[in-house]
Amino acid sequence: MAKRVIVRGGIISTDSDVFRADVVIDGEVVSALTTDSSGVEADEVIDAGDLLVVPGGIDAHTHFKDPDPNEIEGFYYGSLGAVAGGISSVVEMPQATPVASESSHIMEKIRIGEEKSLVDFALWGAAINQDLESIEEMIDAGVVAIKSFMAGSSPGFPRITDASMYDVFALLADTDIPYGLHAENDELLQDGIATLQAAGENDPLAHADSRPPVVEAEAINRAIFFAEETGARAYICHSSTVSGLELVRQAKERGARVEVETCPQYLALDTDDLVRLGPFARCAPAIRERDEVELLWSYVQDGTMDTIASDHCGYTIESKEAGRDNIWNAPLGLSGIQTMLPAMLDEFIHKRDLDFTDFVRVTSTNPARIFGSYPRKGTLRPGSDADIAIYDLNASWTVTGSDMLHRNKWTPFEGKTIGVRCVRTLVRGATMYEFNGEHVIHGNAGHGRFINREYGTGG
Repeated sequence: MAKRVIVRGGIISTDSDVFRADVVIDGEVVSALTTDSSGVEADEVIDAGDLLVVPGGIDAHTHFKDPDPNEIEGFYYGSLGAVAGGISSVVEMPQATPVASESSHIMEKIRIGEEKSLVDFALWGAAINQDLESIEEMIDAGVVAIKSFMAGSSPGFPRITDASMYDVFALLADTDIPYGLHAENDELLQDGIATLQAAGENDPLAHADSRPPVVEAEAINRAIFFAEETGARAYICHSSTVSGLELVRQAKERGARVEVETCPQYLALDTDDLVRLGPFARCAPAIRERDEVELLWSYVQDGTMDTIASDHCGYTIESKEAGRDNIWNAPLGLSGIQTMLPAMLDEFIHKRDLDFTDFVRVTSTNPARIFGSYPRKGTLRPGSDADIAIYDLNASWTVTGSDMLHRNKWTPFEGKTIGVRCVRTLVRGATMYEFNGEHVIHGNAGHGRFINREYGTGG
């Protein structure tokens, strides 16, 4: 008989409603929401009195990089960081060794994920100018989206040519599969880097100066144009610029099939943090000036922004330190899967006076809808997977790298105070993580399940 768990007394939020209720879980799914579960027998009762109970976060942009002979992160350690931050599912990017650009690579990632992950996972496939048949085979293998770089920003992941990018859009036009793009203009980017390096500019701000907002906005404009020309679905990864988001907003108003993502580093950090952290804040696109950060929030508030994702890259401390005296020597990317949701919930509720529903929309419900797992993921209702994150909204803590559960113990939020703490994460009804003054991992490697494009239709 399936184990019955009751989450009792919490403040429940979905993407549309906030209410007090008890969540009854039978086995892996939510079986009921009730205002009084006192008469219901259960194997376990979780006291959520005065805590926030929301659908588990879905991080649509992670780089665990399995398989990887260097073991920079991996599904196991990446998923430890995920559950410690309230994330119950991830959509894993194709960076790996080799880059996941054909069906055999996808099958290997599935095997490793199902062996190591604590959280459920879906997969991106890479479009790197290969034949379209390989992309079709990855789709048949179960990927939920295709990803390309418009600029040469990721070693080992060749940038897409305009001709190949257009062909991929055309291929996907008759599907509901998003084409995700790292949108930066390669020629402008390479010229910016070369110019600053020639001038001997090696400080952290040189990194931001090398890729100003126009580098991103032009590429977003081109991606939207191709999407509209073909009728396909564009997904703009890690947007950081107002000019780019304004193009997205206008495209949506025209009826274009375009969605857009941003990350905590673009909503909570600014160039002062880039100066303070140096190589540990080098990412692409670059962290922006505070005025740009504040304006970005208007696109979260008006619904233009579809998702917030971590873009978690767990580089080693040593590799990041290589850019201490010369910013160009640090790899591009930040860790962030554990801090993302507490930091964002703190911003939403304590600093921005936004609604719980807004938070759930961009961190769980929208990712589930975009990547095909809704309504089994991304909501709390009978029949949905019992993926649940529970937060203490009055628990203030200072972020330190040593407190991170992912493999490499550093964070761009080092020294920041966050006013929200994840205290429990459930993945399909099973508690994977609990905080009771210290981190407690209850789940085991291999609990995670692969989620294909049709997963949401099973609810």
